[in-house]
Amino acid sequence: MLFVILLAWVVSAFSQPITLRTEASSVGRLEVVVMPFRAAQDSAFAGELPKSLRDLVNGDLSYSGYFNVIRPEDLPPDTQMQVKRVGWTLDTLVTFTGSTAARVHGSVTATWSGVTASIAIFRPPIREAIQSRDFSFNSENLRETSHHIAAWITKMLIGEDGAFTSKIVFVVKAGSNKDLWIMDWDGANPRSLTQEQTLNLSPTWAPDGNALYFTSFRRGNADIYRFDLGSGRISPLVTSPMLDSAPSVSPDGEWVAYTSSEDGNSEIYRIRPDGTGRTQLTFSYGIDTSPSWSPTSRDLLFTSDRGGGPQVYRMDLDGADVRRMTFSSNYNETGRWSRADLIAYASREIGFQIFTIAPDGSRDRRITTDGSNLDPSWSPDGMKLVYASAHNNKSSIWVCNWDGSDARQLSFGLEASQPQWSPLMRTEESGN
Repeated sequence: MLFVILLAWVVSAFSQPITLRTEASSVGRLEVVVMPFRAAQDSAFAGELPKSLRDLVNGDLSYSGYFNVIRPEDLPPDTQMQVKRVGWTLDTLVTFTGSTAARVHGSVTATWSGVTASIAIFRPPIREAIQSRDFSFNSENLRETSHHIAAWITKMLIGEDGAFTSKIVFVVKAGSNKDLWIMDWDGANPRSLTQEQTLNLSPTWAPDGNALYFTSFRRGNADIYRFDLGSGRISPLVTSPMLDSAPSVSPDGEWVAYTSSEDGNSEIYRIRPDGTGRTQLTFSYGIDTSPSWSPTSRDLLFTSDRGGGPQVYRMDLDGADVRRMTFSSNYNETGRWSRADLIAYASREIGFQIFTIAPDGSRDRRITTDGSNLDPSWSPDGMKLVYASAHNNKSSIWVCNWDGSDARQLSFGLEASQPQWSPLMRTEESGN
């Protein structure tokens, strides 16, 4: 149900998990082949590094949604030679008959001081590399480096950064407590961020990826806090005797929108990250909650039951020009804007399913089919949706492409919900 109603229920019942799921095609994707990486001739310490790095890069490109990744053994021969007589001379003609899929080659040099992966991209029938780059790293950073290599390949071939260097934050329930966890974009390296005897809920990212905002009951009441990921410091942003919840940070970093019942009714407010400029945006007799910013920071989506049942609405930055966005059922919630031209939301049918619509309310489309699915969140490139999906009364984190294809489970063995995808994490990586 609406977040504030759910929140009150969560406090007493610790809430049940939630879910989502999907399906589709690979038409229009660029074909690419990641050839086996080799150890450089002077590299005596490479060992399994070339194979491990190649497999990680290959997996990233396959998972990204941009490519059809072809196995090297499935490639036809590249060329056939034909010789014919022209006058008194022999003219050699080279006719290209193979696949035009982009080829990625790599060699790995490993020394006592570190590892360098030299990556080159070829586009048949051109025989010279069209792009090349060196990536230097330590072997313990193999997975992170594979993400950077995949991002570079995607940028060179597609012109997009992809979501390779992003993270996903989510909530894990353990007994009567809930904590924030984080994992890589592909579900690897899950780990806890908080370990407290309380409820920590509804995490959302600052636009630079260096901080989280979330709801916590650490002082006995629902308030909004900021978590600095670098220092681990947690500081309060909004505190009041009533419920303050569901923060959302504008992409330009200027505002944090949130829900508060400070005046006795659940309304949408905004405040600056330094705690100044608090402004009430909605004034409705109904429950208004779950704000979410547009990519331009000029509009907000929110959920409201002002019309009788929960629906997704849209309003301007200052709360003006409110209009209803969803009509697929009598219960729709948690609208989330991609960077491009789609809004995802959860709609109650048999359980909940995820739908997408255009920002003008057109092109309403269901993209999940089974389970009970809530809390959609877009990857920073708009190619994927992460969500919580409940099966057999247990919630886990799932991901799919924007059209519902290639659904897969990311979290295992955890009672997980409320995922939120980060912006790209601009971590330092060296290359030439």
